[in-house]
Amino acid sequence: MVMDMESDMVLAMLHALADKTRFTILQWMAKGAIATCCDRIAAFENGCCVADVVAVTGLAQPTVSHHLKVLEKAGLVHKEPRGPWTCYFPNPQAIDALLTTLRAELYPKNDAESNGSSCC
Repeated sequence: MVMDMESDMVLAMLHALADKTRFTILQWMAKGAIATCCDRIAAFENGCCVADVVAVTGLAQPTVSHHLKVLEKAGLVHKEPRGPWTCYFPNPQAIDALLTTLRAELYPKNDAESNGSSCC
């Protein structure tokens, strides 16, 4: 069994995505649905700051910060300091890697299928 990603990272990503609020925040970020007040984020970057997520979700700032930290630790978003703000951006490569790993680990092709032979 060869994994493209470490199992701890896969589990961290799945844990982060299992929370409805975090999943929704990431979904909105990926779609560019969170408008940003930060003039240091270009529209095509789909980035936002904590205050932007607070405005959209109505959650308290510490709660939003916690959710973004969990997403960041899981590698699903990355943060960048831009001027006085910390901006968060979705990481589509992480989702691609997660899906590839899950597909390979949960539905591996056996040797008989890959070389066209059959056991029966």
